This record gives sequence, C-alpha cells and structure tokens, in this order.
Amino acid sequence: MSGLDHFSLGQFVVLDGLPAVVVGLPGGHGVPTPEDHLALWFGAPQVERASQGGPGDPVPEVWTVPAEDCRPCRPPGIRH
Repeated sequence: MSGLDHFSLGQFVVLDGLPAVVVGLPGGHGVPTPEDHLALWFGAPQVERASQGGPGDPVPEVWTVPAEDCRPCRPPGIRH
C-alpha cells in the first residue's frame, strides 16, 4: 500500500481534472474501499438546495478508483 501513503481521509484530490474528497481508504478507514483504491466523493453540484425549493437529502454517490489515478489538489478556496 505504499502508493497510498500520501492520501488521508478528508483530503482534496484531483481525478481526471475534477476535484474530489477522499472518504475511504483500504483497511476499514471510512467508506469500504478495495486495496490500492481510494473512495471519492465529487460533491453534488447538480442538486438544488432545499432552501431553494429542491428536495434535499440526496443519496451521496461515492466512487472507488485506483489511487494511482489521483493526485493531491490545490488548497481549497474557503467561503463563508
């Protein structure tokens, strides 16, 4: 698992140009994940907020992908 040493839960990464958050690592950390893979959540940009008339509470979609296809992301922009 040496290729996974530089990834951690909650870390922002890039896969094929898209930012994602690591939500699972092999070994039972977070979402169940196959060996040499990361579990990633890409967010839900297409979902309309409940406060704006959307249904709210969508089912999060998590993808497991080979860790070698991911790289660390630039620091996120913080909004409040």
